[in-house]
Amino acid sequence: MDTSPVVIVGAGPAGLVLALSLARYEIHSVLLEKETEIDEDPRGVFLAGDAIRVLYQIGIGDQMAVIGKEMKALNFHRTTWQNPPFFSLDLQPDWLEQTVAGGIFQVQPELEKALRNAIDMSPFCEFRRGCLVVSLKELVDGVLVEYVDQQEAMGRIKASWLVGADGKTGIVRKKFLEPIANIRQAVGIAAYTSTWVAANLQITLPTPTSHPDLPFWSMGLTPQEVYDHFWPDNWHFCSPPGKAVATGRFGPAESRLWRHEFAEPDWNESKVAEELLWENLTPMITRSSDANGQPFPGGAVEFPRDCVNILRCRPFTFCQKVVNKWFHNKSILIGDAAHVFPPFGGQGISCGIRDGDSLAWRLAIILRHSDTRKSVSNKILRTWELERRQGVDNSTRLTMGNGALCNKPESWGFFFSKKIASLLSNLIGMPSIAYLPLKRENIGYKDVKDGFFLARYQGGGKLAQVYVKTQHSSPILSDTLLQHGPSAMTLLVFEDNGGIVAKAKSLLNTVTVPTSLLSEESIVSISSEKNDTRAGVYHLCAQETLSGLPFKAGYDEKAFLKRFPNTTKYAIVRPDLIIFATA
Repeated sequence: MDTSPVVIVGAGPAGLVLALSLARYEIHSVLLEKETEIDEDPRGVFLAGDAIRVLYQIGIGDQMAVIGKEMKALNFHRTTWQNPPFFSLDLQPDWLEQTVAGGIFQVQPELEKALRNAIDMSPFCEFRRGCLVVSLKELVDGVLVEYVDQQEAMGRIKASWLVGADGKTGIVRKKFLEPIANIRQAVGIAAYTSTWVAANLQITLPTPTSHPDLPFWSMGLTPQEVYDHFWPDNWHFCSPPGKAVATGRFGPAESRLWRHEFAEPDWNESKVAEELLWENLTPMITRSSDANGQPFPGGAVEFPRDCVNILRCRPFTFCQKVVNKWFHNKSILIGDAAHVFPPFGGQGISCGIRDGDSLAWRLAIILRHSDTRKSVSNKILRTWELERRQGVDNSTRLTMGNGALCNKPESWGFFFSKKIASLLSNLIGMPSIAYLPLKRENIGYKDVKDGFFLARYQGGGKLAQVYVKTQHSSPILSDTLLQHGPSAMTLLVFEDNGGIVAKAKSLLNTVTVPTSLLSEESIVSISSEKNDTRAGVYHLCAQETLSGLPFKAGYDEKAFLKRFPNTTKYAIVRPDLIIFATA
């Protein structure tokens, strides 16, 4: 019988990220996935916030251009995207204070390919495709997993820890944890259940050769200009009158992929999804004039249907739910196995990525100390459960806020708030109210009582991301400073002289701290002096020093220090970007 410290059931983004995050601490895991190939149907289309930072940390940041494109704006319209937005949120400034993209409209199969390639290259990850889990049995010191492989042979593996990342109807929760521990998905902080029709479309460009009778060519329009006019960039929420719609481009620009989702609350089996799609979509892709308002000769023109390839079109029942308990003994749930969301915020995949990343270092600590008592491991996992529930609730608030604008006509209250927000955003030094729901992500877990941090020492906040460099190196992302081998934590030393680092090393040698938590290799020195020439000392990179590197409008290297009290000399930071404590 095989054994492994961790067995992960399900190789979607959450399970794959967990395996790669465990590998950062040299923890071996086995992934069991019932499918042999990646599902080529793009499902989730959005990656949000620090989930993108996690992807950089596990080594696939250089593949973002293949996975998708950066989000530039969210637009809210009445009825159709042809109407000017009644509210638009510009997402190009550095609103999250993170250097990498704050949001990406992604192609999920491309994301999974990149993650799987990284899995295949890791000596700490074993990926068993085509393995259907058929039985799970609790043991005193773990879980026995039985599965049927591609050759229909029975396999058995004993896991110290089992993680269910196999979706909302997966075996780990539905067939195992529900019967033995009554773990179920229940309505979270917002009750929502509705049926929507969701379609993935791929658009090809009409040309003067393929469609010579279209009036665009005589007006001097190019095929790309026609595409941009009929299928405008960014993401669009369309509210009543008419059906609520969530729609827009996703994936790399050259893929010309379009997601179109619309509410169909009275769905029944007598309805035909594609007929409903065309009924909803046709008015939106019918235009009477070009982008400058010049009328088309001959009147309104529908974008050619033979240039719209329907990759998928079917109904989905969306809801917002979260499990009543995230773990039981040696079994844990992450991703869609733990929570599901409506389609208004693109939070599902991102929350699953956060689940896996923040669980990995905790499991690494527990596994490094084989004598860890159950009460201690339960307490560690309980802090994870509390923090992730807060994360899911925050994502739900953002999702339902978008949903309120999408599903209901614009209210007088929102109209008034929008006008006040516009006024305040033009005052010097006043941030736009529109960004406040998004900027909650910057708070981290400060609102969580009994989280894995020391609140009395200003722990719980999240690190900003900037560029840093030593005197003799090129700029790197500041998150890179948290990657230094098997020690989970990083000790940041903010110094203007050499004595503080020596004192920190002396303290580590005096106080018995497990190397799984902190070691001399995990001490990182950051100086406020840009001309500090000492070896290994990092300083923050100002905008003018970033020639050739990408950064957003409003990039501020001081954002990194602003997340700490002014008098901070030391800070212990968790690998999931959360400040544990400062002094």
